[in-house]
Amino acid sequence: MRILIVGGGKVAEELLYFIDPKKHQVYVVEKNPERRQDLMSRFDVYVIGKDATDISLYTSDIKLDQIDMVIALTSNDEVNLLVLAIAKIYNVPYRIARVTNRKVAELIRSLELGIPVSQPTIIASAIKNYIDATVNALRLATVTLTSPRPGSSGKVNRNYHLYLITLSENDVVCGAKIGKLELPEDTRILLVFDGEGFKPPNPDEELKPGYQLVVLSSLENIEEYFKG
Repeated sequence: MRILIVGGGKVAEELLYFIDPKKHQVYVVEKNPERRQDLMSRFDVYVIGKDATDISLYTSDIKLDQIDMVIALTSNDEVNLLVLAIAKIYNVPYRIARVTNRKVAELIRSLELGIPVSQPTIIASAIKNYIDATVNALRLATVTLTSPRPGSSGKVNRNYHLYLITLSENDVVCGAKIGKLELPEDTRILLVFDGEGFKPPNPDEELKPGYQLVVLSSLENIEEYFKG
């Protein structure tokens, strides 16, 4: 994909660590000369030294009709909205913007300019999930799965629950390796969140306080197996 990132701050920097330059061609717009030099020295990206509000950026420096994704990451909500609006005019198929104002996020959605990613909302939601899933497992969803009926050719439907569990220092699984946990047969850890990102469970990884687990189980009360 050809990706245009407008704004080369810390969020853009973190994003660039995850983008594979062998799979994607990335352009970054950053007006600060020192910041531009820093990005070019550490990442395999093409950095353009212009202000995001300079219209010539979109008419001369970049051929927007050849860009697959625009990501607006400046610190100004209105500028990010402008970037998405211009990208929509040029029919860029994927458009994402960082926003801090809920009303700006609503405007972006209502005008169908792209996807607003609200930092305050995401942070608050993450903290709320930590709080809600600390004492009791937080049930996120319930799905019905069909499996063969034991001893016959028929099938049986069973409800499975998707849980979010926040680990604390006093929980029985803290300090244990994932591969050594004695969990019920129909209970699986799907993802582990270590504070930075979700990742598949590694059997050799030791569970630590503050970790969050996404667990799939048919059990109604899953807490006793993780918290004791």
